[in-house]
Amino acid sequence: SIDADLLDTLKEPILHFYDWEQNSLTYGYFINIDKFIDLKKADLFNLNIARRPTGGGIVFHIWDIAFSFLLPKSNENFSLNPLKNYEFVNTLVLDSIKGFLDDRFSKDELVDQNKENGNIDVSTRINLSLVEHKNKKIKLDSFCMAKPTRYDVMYLGKKIAGASQRRTKKGFLHQTSICLIKPDFDYLKKVLKDRDAIDAISKSSFPIFLDGRIDQRREMIKKKLIQIFESKFFK
Repeated sequence: SIDADLLDTLKEPILHFYDWEQNSLTYGYFINIDKFIDLKKADLFNLNIARRPTGGGIVFHIWDIAFSFLLPKSNENFSLNPLKNYEFVNTLVLDSIKGFLDDRFSKDELVDQNKENGNIDVSTRINLSLVEHKNKKIKLDSFCMAKPTRYDVMYLGKKIAGASQRRTKKGFLHQTSICLIKPDFDYLKKVLKDRDAIDAISKSSFPIFLDGRIDQRREMIKKKLIQIFESKFFK
C-alpha cells in the first residue's frame, strides 16, 4: 500500500487524506474479513474492501473522513511508547474537531438536556478515553466504531474518532477515522453477517454532524486538520 511504502522511506512528517471513488471498507491486518462481511453482497452493493497495513478493526469509509499521519523516529515528538503516540496524534485530532461540535450540540436534544441539568459547557465532555472498552461479545471488538479504546476521541462514552498504528525502525504510521454523519444502518444490514454489530456501532459511535453532504463535511474537517497539523509540524 501507499502508506506502507511511505513508512519504509520516511524522513519527514507526512499528513495525507483518503478519497473514495465508491463505498469502501478497510480492515486491520490481523482480521479475517470473511467472518464479518458477506463478500457476495458487498460486491453486489459496490462495496470496495481493502486490508490496512496497521491493526485495528473494520471501518466503513462511507460516513467518515480518513487520513494517515506518519512521523519519523528522529522527530522530537516520537515516543517508543505506542500509547504516547496515540495520545499525541489524537490530541491534535481533538483540537481539530472541537469547534465543529458547537452546532451539533445546539441541535441535539440529549445535549440540551445535559445543559438543563447543569452541564453548561458540554464541550468539556469531549476528551480522550482513558480506558479500554470491552464488549460482552468478543466478535464485536473487530469493528472499530463499536469498540472505544484508550485515547480514542470520545463524547460521553461514545466514539467520535478512532485510530490504528504501525511502528517500524523508521517511525510510525497512524491511520485515523472520524465519524462525520450517522451511518446508514439499512446498508449495514445488507453487508454485515452479524446484526449485533449494527447495534454496537449505533450505541458506541457519535457523529460530529447531524446532517449534510458527506463530501462537504469532509472538506470542512480536512481544512481544520491541515491547519492544526501544519501549525505543529509544517511551519
